[in-house]
Parts: sequence; structure tokens; C-alpha cells
Amino acid sequence: MTKYALVTGANKGIGYEVVRQLAERGYDVFLGARNEEFGQKAVDSLGLSNVTFVQLDITDSQSIQESVRTIEGITEHLDLLINNAGIALDFNIQPSEVKVEMLRDIFDVNFFGTFQMMQAYLPLLKKAEGSKMVNVTTDMASQTMFANGDVHPLNVLGYNSSKTAVNSLTLSFSKELGSEGPEVMGVTPGFTSTELNGNAPGGKTTAQGAEVIVKYALSETNYHGKILNNDGIIPW
Repeated sequence: MTKYALVTGANKGIGYEVVRQLAERGYDVFLGARNEEFGQKAVDSLGLSNVTFVQLDITDSQSIQESVRTIEGITEHLDLLINNAGIALDFNIQPSEVKVEMLRDIFDVNFFGTFQMMQAYLPLLKKAEGSKMVNVTTDMASQTMFANGDVHPLNVLGYNSSKTAVNSLTLSFSKELGSEGPEVMGVTPGFTSTELNGNAPGGKTTAQGAEVIVKYALSETNYHGKILNNDGIIPW
């Protein structure tokens, strides 16, 4: 039976590479992107027959519902949902200097957008045995690791706290779903040089960052209700 995956924010960066890696492993992949032109260009540049563009703005509930209907027109189940779409607007701004409007914009995408995606796609995921929901997070969202200085000390209030809230979503949904599935987990690719951080030097390539996400998305081990980095389970 064909396996289907949806990746959000996938026209560039880590999301784009996740699409490629899943497609190369035989998945039919829906490449979700807000901008139709950029999304279609990404599909064309991949040149893989098992990748399909789906217009998807995760801050727009109507767009999400339309994407569900589009995918339901192709398949009655979804095996993987990779919630990759996210923004970071407050790099290089001290927490005390962040404008509340900016915080709202960050949470609108990273938290409320991810929540809406999880809620909207749960019925399709429930129809596939062994399905998974993977929320892309950051190790800086681990309160324990950040407090202990175990991660990069970027005190980015909006981005970090919105991803901490995504970790909370991951835990809450996992508690509700229990062993019935789908499996819900959070994965941090680790420091990766992307447009999100202004292509900061010294990080992994987007392909390397994507490999971490794909590794857990396809793992035989059950990581329900966990957050993970490349080395395994990390604290909340």
C-alpha cells in the first residue's frame, strides 16, 4: 500500500530536504507551502514524480481545511505529518525589547498553526496503522537544557518559547492519544544553517538537519510523547 506524507513549510530549507528524503524512500509526499509559485518551483526542481504541491498556509484555517480536502481527493489516509513550518522573527532582539505584536506573529505560525494542523489532520492519520506526527522543534526550547547551558545560549524569547509551547502540544496530544496512535513526537534537527537564522555559519547543511527528522519519522522504535535530538531523548 502506498505510504503518504505531508511536510509543511517545504518549499525551501530543511522542509524541502525532508520531502526529498521521504520521496527517495518511496513515500508519496505532499509538499506544503504557502506560496503557490515557490511551492510549484520546489516540486519542479526536485523532479520526482511522487511529490505533489499542496497550497497550505498554516495560519489560515480555511487554507488548512482546503488542503485536507485536496489530500482526501488523492488518499483516504496519511502516514506521516511533518509539522516543519515555522518562523523566527526575533533573533538579535533582547527579550525585554521584543514587541508584543511580534510575539503574537511568531506564536500564530509556530504554535497556533501547528495546533491547527495537528487537529485537522488527526482523522486522516488515525486511518493509517503506525502513523506519526512529527513536530519540528529546537533544543533551545528544552527549558532544562537551556537553563543548564547545554545548548546554544541564544536567548530568543519568541522563537524559543513558541517551540516550548509546541513541545507542550506534543506532550498533550500524546497523552490524549495514548497507545491508539498516531505516534506524536518532537524532533530538533540541531543547529542548521538556514534562511530562518540568516544562514548562520557553522551549522549543519539542510540535508543533514533533515536526516535527523527523517530518521525518527521512519524509526521502528516508538518515541510517543518524547522530544528528541540526533542522540536520542532530551528533557522538557
